[in-house]
This record gives sequence, structure tokens and C-alpha cells, in this order.
Amino acid sequence: MSLDLRRRRGARVAVAALAIGAVLTLATVVTAAVRDRGPTRQQEVVSTGVRISVPAGWPRNATKCGTPMRDTYIVDVDLIAGCAVVPPPRVDYAEIRRANLELDPVAQLATEAGEASGHPVLRGGDVLPDGRTRQVVVVPDQRVVLIAVSGDPALAEAITRSLRVD
Repeated sequence: MSLDLRRRRGARVAVAALAIGAVLTLATVVTAAVRDRGPTRQQEVVSTGVRISVPAGWPRNATKCGTPMRDTYIVDVDLIAGCAVVPPPRVDYAEIRRANLELDPVAQLATEAGEASGHPVLRGGDVLPDGRTRQVVVVPDQRVVLIAVSGDPALAEAITRSLRVD
């Protein structure tokens, strides 16, 4: 009979150890998930006299025919004629470009006066047909347009708010 009690006690200890292990594993997973929700690491992008912050994992100019193919930032790219990607992928991106502000249809979205680093800017935006938010900032004295497109409106806003003029 004493042998049977020892087996039961051993089984209880084993079950308790498994339960404690499961709780510790769950706590580790939850802690990692909460930590991953923290602020996203950023990288600074500099082009045509302005600076912005974008997610650190975004590569430079991940485009095909001028169309972003994955989350990316776009700088120093000339217009590409006779080439198109249809349909364009639904990705997030930020683009800094020089433009003829009177003729650029995206620049025309920016109608609200503001400032960045002491420079006057115009801000605006819209929602694209696929549901992504597009925020636009025009720096008239630099003839620069910043475009931030994202499925997360807060990310597009953060990118445009990070604009600094050199």
C-alpha cells in the first residue's frame, strides 16, 4: 500500500511541475509579446534637404518601375516612363521627392498651413481606394514633397510629423 501512495505522490509532483512549467512558458510568451509592442526602432532618412524617421527594417528604394514592392522608403528616384506594375502591391512606404508643386497632383492634396523646423509647410492627405492612408507634406521653399502611405494611419502620421528641414 505504501508503494501505491508514493506513486500517487510522484504523479502529483509531476503534474504540479508540468503546470508550473506551463505557467512559466506562458508568462515568457506574454512578456515577449508585450515587449514587442513597444516603440518600433527607427532609422533616419535624408534626402533633398529634409529628414524623416521610418521603421528601421524598411529598405531603400524597394521598387519596380517606380512602384513600391514591399514596405520601403523611396528617395532620389527619377520618373520611370513606359513601365508599370499592375496591380500595385498594398505596402507601406514613405517617399521624398522634388516636384513642380503647381503640376504635382499629390502635392495639391496639401492645403493646410503648418511648419517644420521653422520652415512653412503645407499638410494634407486622403484615403486611397484600397483603404490605406496617404499623408502629404509640401515644403514650398525647398520644392519637396513628402508622401507617407500606410494601412496604419498612425504610422503615416508619425512619418510626416517626423519631418525636419535642414
